Amino acid sequence: RAASRWASAMSESARLESAYELDATAAWVRGGGYSRVALQMPDELLGDAVAVAAALERRCNDAPDRAEGNPVRVFVLADTTFGSCCVDEVAAAHHNADCIVHFGRACM
Repeated sequence: RAASRWASAMSESARLESAYELDATAAWVRGGGYSRVALQMPDELLGDAVAVAAALERRCNDAPDRAEGNPVRVFVLADTTFGSCCVDEVAAAHHNADCIVHFGRACM
């Protein structure tokens, strides 16, 4: 049973990496020196939000090339004012985000 749970966790990790490009996103966050990262997702992807935020934060903080200083904190913006495609810079600013990672279609 433990092997089955391990395989399931590995396949979930691979699914998240494939769907959200977490390694590339973490590299972008580290490269920008961001420490407060807002995630914005359309309603249909919110079911993955907690797992994506945790995985991204882990990748950012556990990377060997991570600069010293404040750890990266990732949080989810889950109350889009307009449509799911609109980047919510106002909500991110209210939470003192250094950057926004927007998943899904964007109307920018």
